[in-house]
Amino acid sequence: MQTENSSVWILGAIAGGFILIPSMVLPFFSGIWLELDWLFFSRIFSLVAATFIGGLTYLFANKAREIREMNETHNKLILNNLPNCVWVFSLNDRMLRSSNKASADIFSWTEKDQGQKSFEALFYKPEIVEQIMQGKRCVFRNIVMIDRNYDPRYMDLFAIPFQSYDQPCVLVLVVDQSEMQKSLEKIKALSDSVHFQNKKLREFSFINSHKIRSHLANILGIVDVQEGNHSLSGELLDMLKASATQLDVEIRKINSILMENGISEIEAEQKEKTIVFVDDDKVQHMINKRILLKINNQLNLVFFENPYDALEWLKENQADVILLDINMPQMDGWHFLDLMKKKGIDIDVKMLTSSLDPGDLEKSKNYPKVSGFLVKPLKNENIENFLAN
Repeated sequence: MQTENSSVWILGAIAGGFILIPSMVLPFFSGIWLELDWLFFSRIFSLVAATFIGGLTYLFANKAREIREMNETHNKLILNNLPNCVWVFSLNDRMLRSSNKASADIFSWTEKDQGQKSFEALFYKPEIVEQIMQGKRCVFRNIVMIDRNYDPRYMDLFAIPFQSYDQPCVLVLVVDQSEMQKSLEKIKALSDSVHFQNKKLREFSFINSHKIRSHLANILGIVDVQEGNHSLSGELLDMLKASATQLDVEIRKINSILMENGISEIEAEQKEKTIVFVDDDKVQHMINKRILLKINNQLNLVFFENPYDALEWLKENQADVILLDINMPQMDGWHFLDLMKKKGIDIDVKMLTSSLDPGDLEKSKNYPKVSGFLVKPLKNENIENFLAN
């Protein structure tokens, strides 16, 4: 639309020029064939015509701008009423041009953000964004996107390139399939559980029909043989003891089968703790949240991508431990520890690192609040150990 507005003004200027030029050229011929009054009249006519055309040009350009704004407002209204998340990107600079309410509610990501880099942070596989920004129509099924609560969302994504008023753009629409995915996971878990129980029932049936009954038959046979006798011979007594011992073994096996899969296990004690994560990686937040809550669903987890926001929160709130990434773009973990000390924040800190560097280990001795290191990505056994302590 900006190009069209420019064209309107250029055409207006050219039209005005064609009217004004004669009035500027006519004086050179006034002595030959033009009278003074005619020259004066032509100048006045040219000025009036130029003013008229300029005014029409301005009105047309202004009306075109109003139409464009009205269209953008109308399009925004349509997008906001869609239940699915929608973003529109410029393919020239790869910046976000518009988004709708659903995308802000679910992903907390709007036009105020930086563009492609911020958009990539929503994806478990950020290379998807590069394909979208190539300007080709594409579809991705059941991909993982990370919402504002650092939970995985299973999405179908549709990228549709189009030509806007002044530049090529791409519309990105995602359809949330998370509930369907959860249902499928529940069905699979139920199917696995039924399969497991059927397997154990078959084992139970085999033991009952082949093992236990055979030993019971031996015991009953010995009893029948000795019916009427008040004492057993040494050999029969040994046979009876052996059968009874084997029967006890098989019964223990049954008990073991029934106790499997957590039937008789006592749940581990789950304590309420507040754990603060300071890490610029959204994917790590998502992974850590799933691992920790699976082990202890009583945990209160607070996540920060920006370390300055974390410091402001910690000034007003209490936590049991901080899991702090060493390498972050805004500031490194050591500078964060210095600011904690300066602000009087007294909380235990575990450092997060991709690989344990002996230099970092040595440096941590200068910070009494650092009580250990955890290597990313966190694993179940490390987390269990960490929570236990």
